[in-house]
Amino acid sequence: MKATNRSLEGLRGAAALLVVLFHIGLLSPFSAIIRNGYLAVDLFFVLSGYVICSAYADRLETGRDVWRFIVRRSGRLWPLHIVTAILAYAFLGVIFALGGKHPHVPTGGELIAIATLTQGLAFPDRDIGNLVAWSTSDEFYVYLLFAVICLRLRRWRTTAFACAAVAGLAIALHVGAGSCVSIHRCMDQHASIGWARCLAGFFVGALLALSRTRLQSFGTPAVQIAMAIGSLVFVAGTSEFPLSAFAAPLVFAALIASLIADCGPLATILQTRPMQYLGKISYALYLGHGVVVLPFAGWLNQSQYPIGYQLAAIVVLLCVSFALARILHRHIEVPCRDRIYAWSDSRLDHDITRPSRGFPEDRPLP
Repeated sequence: MKATNRSLEGLRGAAALLVVLFHIGLLSPFSAIIRNGYLAVDLFFVLSGYVICSAYADRLETGRDVWRFIVRRSGRLWPLHIVTAILAYAFLGVIFALGGKHPHVPTGGELIAIATLTQGLAFPDRDIGNLVAWSTSDEFYVYLLFAVICLRLRRWRTTAFACAAVAGLAIALHVGAGSCVSIHRCMDQHASIGWARCLAGFFVGALLALSRTRLQSFGTPAVQIAMAIGSLVFVAGTSEFPLSAFAAPLVFAALIASLIADCGPLATILQTRPMQYLGKISYALYLGHGVVVLPFAGWLNQSQYPIGYQLAAIVVLLCVSFALARILHRHIEVPCRDRIYAWSDSRLDHDITRPSRGFPEDRPLP
């Protein structure tokens, strides 16, 4: 397998853009794919499991290795998470002040939950800070579980990964299936099953990573086209068949499997410069759009507005989201990540071999 899989980088970018369009919500009555774009978060989870397992599964052999892994993951997630939470509170404060309302002041419990990345685990039991950061919170603690399994259950890691994936999906079904059919969005319940979605998706991706060598020849041109079309049809079809949304981790795993060899028609599209740029800023775009899009999405997504107004709103919100993502990526995400990576390397003299440069989660600054 090539060290660099640019297809997965492009796929991350496509997923981030779909989440942005979903939260904008405009024109969603005309596109079932955008209307069900929340499922792109589950694609993120599977991608993350695949990438992290590919990069680290064979390298977490000691407690020091695990410590370095945790530090690096924190450096990847935490700085941008904190900055966008601050921006979210500040932006909402300005909006409330302009409307003559008292701005919300975060409580001590909210600040602790944000700082410890526990707000996605229902601590507290409401949305706080940057509303899309629940997935960052859930993913961080799934990283910890992954590291413990690799360290303590190495001989049984495949079984442990499978048990974690099945448990996550079973919990999501048990908790969410009864109430989700009426709203036609069966996985869009982050407050109650967000962590279970993350658990299922991440470890499905991890299982896929353990089989990646055997799947090198899976992604033929015909299979890639079929997986691409099938994934889009699946996402669109969850409106009519809501319970099918629980199959998202498996569907997206098949899509990723078709891209393991990093060649083919779909891979070629994902390797274009626009898609690569989207992939590069995907984390900043995901968290950044939560600051500027969500406060306006509900207000703008009204059926009485003409189509021209909706299109103009889409353009404005996308431009602002991309501009903020570029700033956050260049001035917060990358420099903070690189400094924390360098600190972990200098402090921990027992060096864990660095992950391959091409993995999207750990690509260093060019």
